[in-house]
Amino acid sequence: MNRKNVPSRLFVIASALGSLYLLLEAVLQSFGKSICATEGCKIVTQYTRFGDLAMVLLGLGTIAVISALAAQGTRSVNEVRDRIINFLLVVSLAGEGFFVGYQLFRLHAVCVFCLSVFGIFLVLGVLRMLAGHREVLAGFGSLLAVFSLFYLILPAEGPAIPLGQKYILFYSADCKHCTEIRKELDENKIVVAHVLVKEYSLLLRNLGIEGVPTLMVNGPSEKVFLTGTEAIRQYLFRKPESDHAPKRPQKAPSAAGGNKKSADHTTSRFDLFAPATTPNPIFNPLPDEGLCKEDTKCD
Repeated sequence: MNRKNVPSRLFVIASALGSLYLLLEAVLQSFGKSICATEGCKIVTQYTRFGDLAMVLLGLGTIAVISALAAQGTRSVNEVRDRIINFLLVVSLAGEGFFVGYQLFRLHAVCVFCLSVFGIFLVLGVLRMLAGHREVLAGFGSLLAVFSLFYLILPAEGPAIPLGQKYILFYSADCKHCTEIRKELDENKIVVAHVLVKEYSLLLRNLGIEGVPTLMVNGPSEKVFLTGTEAIRQYLFRKPESDHAPKRPQKAPSAAGGNKKSADHTTSRFDLFAPATTPNPIFNPLPDEGLCKEDTKCD
């Protein structure tokens, strides 16, 4: 009899530990921290409608209910209670199949914390089956079915970058620097395609770009990315060849030599292929604080 109850007791222990694990993550989330600090976790978080804390609380609530019902089951047998536990496990396993499949075959990024939660439900499902509840087998079938569909069906193409525009600005609605540079672009009558960075965050991260505002200069033979308000201003408003540079009163040259020296200095400063010692706005931008992280709100 004792050996028969071992899987049930292990199920209670595993569900209780899982609840504590998710509770810890929920507490850390409330302080702006997380158990998972990998890049994959940050990418996955951007695709949750109500934020990662909502997903953590959903998982915490599910495992907490399972743990409480399973603990009561060690004292008395109740068929309705067992059905509720089995139902929650089946639904959870199917949901985990969706989450893992979406990460692997759509985002191509792995959230370590999400995989650990997947492991918790996997262990609970196995222990539940060992305890004699064969209904949970439907949960494993659902998990494999959903996971396989993600592999078999090709993803739809994401939103295309408006390559018909010369300037494309990636911005975030929560970034104060984005608001500033967008206002300046509008005041200077510069035609720019404004696109939300959330729709292209995976593309930009693959290019090593993690901040906004980011301006893409879509030239006929080159593609240049400028991140931060200062780098964008240097390129658009201050380079001599820019048609949008603010007009300044011209002073009469005191000497021909001095005029030539000044012109050479200005040209070398903003030369695209200038040596690294010059403050080139693209390859060697000035120290710039005018940017926000893609996944961080800055007001």
